[in-house]
Amino acid sequence: MFSSLAKGSHLAILDLGEKVAYTDGIVESVSQPRPKDAQPNQILAQMAFGQQQELVVDIIVSTSSGQRTFRNVPATAAVDRGGSTVITESRELMDTEVANLTKISQEHIAKTPWHESALKDYDGIRKQLSPQYAHEQERDETITKLQSQYGELKEQNAQIQQTQTKILELLQKKSDAPR
Repeated sequence: MFSSLAKGSHLAILDLGEKVAYTDGIVESVSQPRPKDAQPNQILAQMAFGQQQELVVDIIVSTSSGQRTFRNVPATAAVDRGGSTVITESRELMDTEVANLTKISQEHIAKTPWHESALKDYDGIRKQLSPQYAHEQERDETITKLQSQYGELKEQNAQIQQTQTKILELLQKKSDAPR
């Protein structure tokens, strides 16, 4: 449980940003457990009706890149998947989390061919439903083809100019040669 972490405890941190990164941290402090986002009058009302409020803690951790604060971490949990960060009490728990995330990513990758096919199907359907969309797509395809053809013509022109230069050089050498 995060609430039982003490100063000097290890915390495993996985950042799921643009590039996934793992960091070990050392706990600097853990706040006392408190109800999550509750106002004092809400706590009394919940107690009167026998409702349990989730308890959370704030954890301050030192890492190689500096100090980080994790707010509203479930006090009774050992793993927290808050936003784009996963924190765990141990490397073993983090290994389990990374294995689960790997499985999820593999499932997404396996679905990629279906999504690529679906995109083509969606495009065809949109062309049927919207004449304006169909016209815009046709225009964009025509522009892309014309740009490609223009690029090919530029390459051919450059080759013709090189050949022309070589021919002129050979003719010049031939005319300069003694007869």
